[in-house]
Amino acid sequence: MLTPFSAPFFATPTACPVAPDHPAQPAPPDGLSCSMTLPASARSAGIARQAVRAALHAYALDPLEATAVQAASELMGSAWRMDPYGELYLSLRHRDDALRLIVYDGHPAHAQPRLAALCEARRRATLRVFAALVRDHGGEWGVGPSREPGGGTRTWATLPLRVRTA
Repeated sequence: MLTPFSAPFFATPTACPVAPDHPAQPAPPDGLSCSMTLPASARSAGIARQAVRAALHAYALDPLEATAVQAASELMGSAWRMDPYGELYLSLRHRDDALRLIVYDGHPAHAQPRLAALCEARRRATLRVFAALVRDHGGEWGVGPSREPGGGTRTWATLPLRVRTA
């Protein structure tokens, strides 16, 4: 009986190799480079948490999971509050035993100094939990203008792989 699923169909291809279902070892941590654009929505923080958790697990960076997942969630939540109608961009990279999280939002810099100061105070207030989390992990964080052509704001954190001991 002839079927479309005959033996030659399942033969091992030579030109197009198939990736194994379960890799023998996790990818090297310094290979982690992941980014995504999400809509400015309250749900984007949940999507970011899942993506960060999966990426860290795939690259055997599980010791950073709790801090990095919470940090990504706080960054996305703050960006959404500052720019509720645009898009949010999340970047996750691991280099030199540190994880770097960056979130870009479309909130522009203000030309009027008083308004700029109020806006910065508002953003920093939304990042209080985030700041404490990063500090307790021994990392650094900051806020500044986006380097992207469209402008906006860039908020970042660097989390060392080795947690500081007190």
